[in-house]
Amino acid sequence: MFDWEMYRYIPSLTGPIVSIIIFSILAALHLWQLLNTKKKIIVWIVVGAICEVVGYAARIGSHHDNTSWAPFIVQGVFILIGPLFIAATIYMMLGRTIRVAGGEDVSIIKPSWCTRIFVCADVSTLIIQVTGSSIMGSMKLNLAIAGEKIVIAGLALQVATFVVFIIVAVDFHIRMNKRTKTHTSTVPVSSKWRRMLWILYSVSSLVLTRCIFRLIEYAMGNASYLIAHEWTLYVFDTSLMVSALILLLILQPTKYVPQENQKLGSSSTEETAMAQNKEDYSRS
Repeated sequence: MFDWEMYRYIPSLTGPIVSIIIFSILAALHLWQLLNTKKKIIVWIVVGAICEVVGYAARIGSHHDNTSWAPFIVQGVFILIGPLFIAATIYMMLGRTIRVAGGEDVSIIKPSWCTRIFVCADVSTLIIQVTGSSIMGSMKLNLAIAGEKIVIAGLALQVATFVVFIIVAVDFHIRMNKRTKTHTSTVPVSSKWRRMLWILYSVSSLVLTRCIFRLIEYAMGNASYLIAHEWTLYVFDTSLMVSALILLLILQPTKYVPQENQKLGSSSTEETAMAQNKEDYSRS
């Protein structure tokens, strides 16, 4: 006989309220940063923070009725997928970091493909986890158990994607350092890409730790200690995601990325050079 329950406790009221306040403030601050910097990539950070707000708001409903399927499904889906949007931002930032460093020839994956590969994997993870969470809310025990296994598969893919991402980032870091030392006497090299990489490492470690926790939590089963005790959610998920959002807000990796009209800037530089050549020609 399967031992499966929606909750093995009554969800607290204080935890969700505090989480909603914190994530709402962080979402507003990131939105303000988006409007000021015009860096469109920040949109996904805002979406991730809003997902967290919706998820914890649903837990308030579960506090009043911990046998109701609707709030259980909503909190499960949105708290699971919120970090995926933040992960997508991190994945996209790696491609931009490679371009800032001018290391397209050094990276084992080209910047454009780097973004496509990791974001596609992230979208696949999103679809799998949403599907699993939806099946868990079918109000049938056997389907709920099947949905749980699908969520586990999605979390495993998410962890695997993050591991590969970190390997690619570290490999690029090592190769770029070697090239920088070789050409340091002839070519001035900006250190912006190093700062961006260390920010990505910091945020990635927080999100990856959270993903590993959720994978272990679901893999241990519905009756395990991790699922049966609410404090683990706030320590190994909520606090880590809050820390990731705060780091992204304070360190602002997007400020090291050139404006999105960079191509226009390069073309104007070419026009300036052509004008200079014409002027030199007329003088001669």
